[in-house]
Formats: sequence, structure tokens, C-alpha cells
Amino acid sequence: MKVRTAVFGAGLMGREHLRALAQVEAAEVVAVFDPAEGAAAKAAAELGVPEAYTDLDELMKAEEPEYVVVASPPLFHAQQSIAAFEAGAHVLCEKPLCMDRAEADAIVAAAKKAGRLFTMGFQIRQSRVDRALKQFIAEGGLGQVYHTRVWGGHIMNYPWGRFHHRREFSFGGVMAATIVHILDAALWVLGCPEPVTVSASCFRRLDKMPDPPINFVGGVEEVTVEDFSHAHVRFADGSSMSIDGNWLMHPTSRGMGFEVLGVLGVAKEGSAIVELERKSEIVPHELAADPDPQDRTVAEHAEFVAAIRGQGEAQVRFAEALAVQRILVGIYESAAQGREVRV
Repeated sequence: MKVRTAVFGAGLMGREHLRALAQVEAAEVVAVFDPAEGAAAKAAAELGVPEAYTDLDELMKAEEPEYVVVASPPLFHAQQSIAAFEAGAHVLCEKPLCMDRAEADAIVAAAKKAGRLFTMGFQIRQSRVDRALKQFIAEGGLGQVYHTRVWGGHIMNYPWGRFHHRREFSFGGVMAATIVHILDAALWVLGCPEPVTVSASCFRRLDKMPDPPINFVGGVEEVTVEDFSHAHVRFADGSSMSIDGNWLMHPTSRGMGFEVLGVLGVAKEGSAIVELERKSEIVPHELAADPDPQDRTVAEHAEFVAAIRGQGEAQVRFAEALAVQRILVGIYESAAQGREVRV
């Protein structure tokens, strides 16, 4: 029997999930929800979803979905995830998880109380090379890891849509909306070290440019998020991490990634070649990795639906989701206070 599935949010990400779910044989999308007038109905008509709702409670009572995908703006993630758990559904929540640490704790508590599975929309985890790297590091292949560099953003391109540029809906800018993906991937590959402190700065360049690129619905005067940020994280194991995010970066051949520095060498995200060191000589080591899935979002849903049916585990663990949220909250607190903060 197929897993009855509903998607909350009919915007860009909601539509992406609806498209992907249509290709997961074990899932049956029964409804889409969006409070914006006409949004859910339009998405349902275009993507072949049987029912569209503007009332979340009505959907949950009428359709009784077993699986809910929360793809609404972050402002609503906690409320909608908790409602889904309380109604007995398993939940995939898009990134960033929510607006603060209290909401993150509440989501986790609701999932545990309901005895339901939880995961997040982190498609980079579907990289088979990164999975092989995670195992290689866990087995001591890099020796002691002492630092990780994380960077990412867009090349002169603010995210499109209605909400990414408005902090009251989105939690933050480049760090919350974009860096969150590669930050999660780095922490996951490292085995989720415990973050202790964060020191960060944030800057908004867009409203200071004479001819700013506007790719979203609205104007520069509505922008309340950062488009550049830098952070330094210290972990309980003595290692550290530097994080750079930029929505208005100059053209570059590698706009997003991470590299892990260990006492035995360096590993780079997405690369099957680990650069081990023997004195001053670089000794390449090739990771054994399966081919990537054709579509990472489809693979993400297929894995989680299998876990719901008792055939595997959820990709994202509570501790990992909370660690990412703690770092993001720490970045914004540190930048606002102008000092290092404990997380």
C-alpha cells in the first residue's frame, strides 16, 4: 500500500517536492496546502494532485496523510511540523529548520512524543562520494580533523520568490537559506561534532549598490537579511570551522563546497580523490563510491518513504538538525552582539 503524502507550501520548493514525489512509486500525493488564495489549486491542477486546501486542519482531518512535507516559509515550519506530528504523520521539513532554538527543540519533542520519523530536505547527503568520505573519515582515514572550510552562495543572484529576502519570514539570508545546505553536509561528513562557540559578522551589500540585481518579488527597501556573512565555529573536540556565505559573489568555478583538513591530508566535498600527505609529497587516495542517483530529491523521498515503511532509517538525525540550528542561531546572535557567543 502506498504512503499517503501531503505537501505544505505551493511555492517553488513545494512544487519541486510535488514533482519529485510523483516519481516515487511508494508514495501517493493526496493533497497540497497553501494559505495563499489560489496557490494550492494552481499547483494541484498543474502537477496532478487530487486535492488542494487553504486550511491545514481541514486537510489533516480529511486526508489523514501518513507523510507530510513542510515546504512553507521558515516562519511556519515549527507550527506546521508540530501539527503534522500531532496528527500522526511523519515529517520532512525543508531548511532552515525554523526561526530559533526554542522552536527547534519543540519540533524534536513533538516528533519523539508522537513516535514519528523526522528528516530534512538536505539533498547533498545523497552524494555517494560524500557518503564514502564520511565513512573514510569515521574510519580514521584523515587522522585527527582539526579544521573545516565551508563556503557557498550565489553568483550575483539573490534568491527568487516572496520571502527569502525578508527576515521576518525566512529567519535569515545567505546563511539560513543557502549555506545551511553545505553546512549540514560538512557536519554530517564529520560525524556531527558538538558546536561550542560561534563568532560571526554579517553584511548587506544589495541596498548599497547603485544598480542592484533584483530577482525576487519586491524591492530593495524590503530586504532585511544579510547577503554576506563570515563565521568561525569552535567544537568540543578541539576542531574548528570557517564559514563564508555570499549571495553576490563574483564568478567562480566552485561556488559552494567544503574541505576537511586532517593531520594526514585534505578531503574536498564532492571529490572522490583524497589528498593524503607523506612528508612533502601528495599521495592521492581514491574513494570507492557508488554512482549518484539521477535525481537527489527523488532519492531523498524514496529513502524516507522506505524508512516510514520500516525499510531503513531517516537520513537526518535530531542531533544533526539541532547542531545546524544552533550554529545558525549563533551566527546571527554573534553578529548582532559583536562578540563570540556560546551555542
